[in-house]
Amino acid sequence: MSGAKANKPGRPWWRPLVDGIDGRITPPSNAFVRTNVFVDAIAMATRLEARLRRRIERQSTWLLHGYNLPTAGDVRSMRAQISAVEARLRDLAELVKDMQLTKTPPEQE
Repeated sequence: MSGAKANKPGRPWWRPLVDGIDGRITPPSNAFVRTNVFVDAIAMATRLEARLRRRIERQSTWLLHGYNLPTAGDVRSMRAQISAVEARLRDLAELVKDMQLTKTPPEQE
């Protein structure tokens, strides 16, 4: 690779090769990703991926429940319930604390 750019200090030997490939590939690929065909293909792939994920989750849930094991959905549900209980406990603790602060101490004789 002769030339001023290839001999430039600090410039890797492979950089002109990558820049050449990039210059040839980038414009057509940029034009393609702006087409309706590309957008439709991405939308269809996204819907297919979501459908497959739901199907796999349904089947794995059936299998795990068959062996009486928890699934990710079960764990999410339990975490939500625990979070709700913790929030209620915090509210009650604050209510008790407020009641104790406003309560007047008994008179001493």
